[in-house]
Amino acid sequence: MRETKALTSRQREVFEFILKWMRETRLPPTLSEVAQFLGVPYPKSAATHLDALEKKGFIQRSPGKARGILLTPLGESYQMDRLVENIVEIPIVGRIRAGRLTGSEIVPDGTLAVPLSLFSEKPDFVLQIRGDSMNGAGILDGDMAFIRKTREARNGDLIVAHIQGEMTLKQLIVEKRQIILRAANPLYADIRVSPDDEAALVQGKMIGLFRDQRTNGGRNWS
Repeated sequence: MRETKALTSRQREVFEFILKWMRETRLPPTLSEVAQFLGVPYPKSAATHLDALEKKGFIQRSPGKARGILLTPLGESYQMDRLVENIVEIPIVGRIRAGRLTGSEIVPDGTLAVPLSLFSEKPDFVLQIRGDSMNGAGILDGDMAFIRKTREARNGDLIVAHIQGEMTLKQLIVEKRQIILRAANPLYADIRVSPDDEAALVQGKMIGLFRDQRTNGGRNWS
């Protein structure tokens, strides 16, 4: 999977305002102008969104300059992708356990806007990870997993599985007469199911991952 980065819906609105302003005036907006666009009384409130855009690599800012916003190569790429209508909003449809099967809660919670060029396949939805069973695979609590709907998966794929009325994210291991859902954490035992149940078991395949730097210390999709 390719390393990717993405914006929340609100961050996308702010970034596209910046792009529009720069196209129309040939200058970047000031912090006060961004705040006015957001409808907030204090520039400090707008700075939070600019901090996020900078941390995710879409802009750079020159300290001490009123119009110090610069587009990075990633920001330029986003602009070009948007111009060719390659930016799509992927729905965040809920939260899923990546740990013990204690339940998965479906909580519609907005969208994430990403360039399709970052994926080899178009994702259908995003699930927020809950739990620590996939830590060894670099999938942490709070991460967002991009999922493509499918009932088919290959040995070694990371899948969304439905078992015993619950949903979980695990690695699919296929053995002679058994299907194994394997965690990436030695504290969790394998979950073994019959091969006859594979079609009903597999709900989707993970094709990308996003980590919010504010919660898990990273800033990348992968």
